[in-house]
Amino acid sequence: LAQGDGDHSHFLQCGRSRFPMALGTLHFADGLAYKANKALIAAKFNGLRIETRIFDLAKDGNDPAFLAKNPTGKVPFLETDRGCVFTSNAVARYVSRCRADTDLYGRSFDDEGQIDTWLEFSTHELEVPLMTWIYPVMGLMEDTPVATDMAKGDVRKAFAVLEERLKVSTHLAGDFVSLADIVVVCSLWEGFRRVFDPVFRKPFPKTCAWFETCCALPQFRSVFGELTLCTAVAKAQPVKQSASLTGAPAQKKAAAPKKNPAGSAAAPPPVT
Repeated sequence: LAQGDGDHSHFLQCGRSRFPMALGTLHFADGLAYKANKALIAAKFNGLRIETRIFDLAKDGNDPAFLAKNPTGKVPFLETDRGCVFTSNAVARYVSRCRADTDLYGRSFDDEGQIDTWLEFSTHELEVPLMTWIYPVMGLMEDTPVATDMAKGDVRKAFAVLEERLKVSTHLAGDFVSLADIVVVCSLWEGFRRVFDPVFRKPFPKTCAWFETCCALPQFRSVFGELTLCTAVAKAQPVKQSASLTGAPAQKKAAAPKKNPAGSAAAPPPVT
């Protein structure tokens, strides 16, 4: 079948009609909206509509109906008429793959492999150390200075990888915007706003230019709003009493930072 032909009921279910039905409802914690933004920006690129709901951890976290739908008890998750999809990258993949006639999940099987590579890179090489560095600034976790310093080093290493890639390619998976760019940009958003000051950014001109180019696209701007780059590194804030990262109580300061086998800072709560 040619692109655009076939079973129109499937198009409606995936939001591909001229007046798209909502693909589902995306539930997320207000303080961690960057995780939900992965799927919301992907939906903008694919012309899909997603309802959103701020998840009230105190009210909804132990609700049996919620736990029956989403046994992990974590957010974000996408509630659809066919069930729930949970973890931010899984939801973003789902939204991206609802449209086979766009480039968002690549133009070939090899492209898909590259996109998956960068999504894994984002989770393990960026989001884990960034949580250690940025969550204290957001009042979501107590600061442990030694762990924070180690996390900064890990983020610089990840930036060096991005810089080398973007010296030879306009975007992460090739010459087009893909889910890889969306996920990595979303993971970096709070960092560019709060802690990546001009001194940090200076060694990475290609990465910074790529980030700003992506953020200027209408699909990103409609979700993010205007980008204001960090001019001075924000300081750690007292932990908010209501702060929770995945549905668990707010994180307390660790007795002492530990290294994992690879030598990086001790990991904060699991990335979702």
